[in-house]
Amino acid sequence: MKYIFSLSVLVCFLLFNCKSQMPPKEPSSTSETAFVGTKWVLTKLNGDVLNLSKTELEQPYIKLSSKDNGIGGNGGCNSFGGTYILKDNQQIEFSQMMATMRYCEGSSIENVFMSNLKKAVSYTITDGELTFVDENGYILASFEPSTDKNAN
Repeated sequence: MKYIFSLSVLVCFLLFNCKSQMPPKEPSSTSETAFVGTKWVLTKLNGDVLNLSKTELEQPYIKLSSKDNGIGGNGGCNSFGGTYILKDNQQIEFSQMMATMRYCEGSSIENVFMSNLKKAVSYTITDGELTFVDENGYILASFEPSTDKNAN
């Protein structure tokens, strides 16, 4: 009789314990999951609102891939790629950065953008805006998620 009672208590415990577990949370729009896999369009460079000139052929953007820890994008004229490492406390490191070498007259935005990506050490996502900062906390670049339905 003791055996049956003990077994019954164990079975009840297991059944109720399984039902009481919280379902996994869906990722929010500002989660790290949304950070990786989203096309982020450059909106500010060095804290200033981006003002594209006629020489930029495309809106600069980045997109991080979880599959190969790769980053890709466009600086306005040239496509680029590389790798990234996410560390604790929203720290990030970009490496192995390379870009096409297409001639673009007056591509100063692209040069600053690419240089700033190499300097980035951390990121934040606040109210849907992604921001990269350097080791001194200086804002290097800010992005918004692309509204292009084919971007993701």
